[in-house]
Amino acid sequence: MLAQDDPVRTRPTVRYRVVRALLAVVAGLVVVNDLVRAFTTVTGRTLLTFGGADGRLPLSQLPQLNQADLREGAAGTLADLDFGARVFAAAPSMIEALTVMFAFFLLLRVLKGVALAAPFSAPVLSGWRRLTMVLLVGGCVQVLVETAASVYIASRMGLLFGAGQVMPEDQEAFLGGDYVIVSAALPQWPIAILIAGLVAWALASAFRAGAKLEADVDGVV
Repeated sequence: MLAQDDPVRTRPTVRYRVVRALLAVVAGLVVVNDLVRAFTTVTGRTLLTFGGADGRLPLSQLPQLNQADLREGAAGTLADLDFGARVFAAAPSMIEALTVMFAFFLLLRVLKGVALAAPFSAPVLSGWRRLTMVLLVGGCVQVLVETAASVYIASRMGLLFGAGQVMPEDQEAFLGGDYVIVSAALPQWPIAILIAGLVAWALASAFRAGAKLEADVDGVV
């Protein structure tokens, strides 16, 4: 039985607190960046404006576009784009923010168990499984939504599946302006999240093997 005053097993270590703080900073920055990007995409405006500056963003700020040049004398901004398209375009950022938030809290649970010298306990093993699921499922859902949004927007502009079928007036109504050049970007897949999910899956397998070995050893003793 463990001593009640064992500093390692009764409370998290200083190292754990430092790691927790660093993870909070990194996860916080990612989530804030995603939420700001989602807000600006849906509204078509910057989050803050100073000195009476015009906060409207150009259409080229849409994550699914590379370039959007207005015809000379024409007017149009991101806020003039079809509202449904803006919501669709912002959805991947929202999914990424939710995935990172859930993953952060699950990772803290796992690390706390390790810091308390109980790496093979049921809560830690459960935390690894849930962390793996959140990262891989969240990443895959983001891939699907990002790809669907890119295909939808490109098709409505007369590219991909809409090539030769979208009339100029329909394109102008969808984009909210008369653009002479509009080019679509490749889908921005969350490679880092998917890799993190695979790493979590590998670590979950390793911790399950460790827990089985520990149980076997305890059985022998």
